[in-house]
Amino acid sequence: MFTGRALIPVKLLKPYGDWKQGDIALVEDWKAKVLWESGVGEVVDETDKVIGEIDGVIGEERKGEPLTPLPAGLYERAEFYIYYLENYVRRNAGESIETLGVKMTKLANLKKKYRYLKELRFKKIMEAVRLRPNSLEVLGRLSPEERRIYLELSKIRNEWLGG
Repeated sequence: MFTGRALIPVKLLKPYGDWKQGDIALVEDWKAKVLWESGVGEVVDETDKVIGEIDGVIGEERKGEPLTPLPAGLYERAEFYIYYLENYVRRNAGESIETLGVKMTKLANLKKKYRYLKELRFKKIMEAVRLRPNSLEVLGRLSPEERRIYLELSKIRNEWLGG
């Protein structure tokens, strides 16, 4: 599920390796999951930051410009925080109603914006495939996941319409 392409801040609750208790380490998403699930670390909630980045990309995409490059690891960070918030609510059912309400609101907002971003970019990828299949310029603006979609659809388009 987690690819190691996203860096997540984790506050260490216990000494771990070269880190001391209280240190904040920036680790790959899969390591953050292991540290959090094992109780060694506490995820620093940067959901608002990720939502802000998604909002920024959506704003750029709405301008009607060609596909804009994404901040590195945006999809992976969004997926990590969706995982984190869903599991936080499950694991901390005894937490205050206010805290759980905030986490659930963030989760709903993140999911909604993340889905919208993916749909918006998918439409633009489809149009790019139609007009410019296998373009290196377009490929340079895509995330690894989007590159796969673009290349596969370009192949299908070229088989159907010819190159």
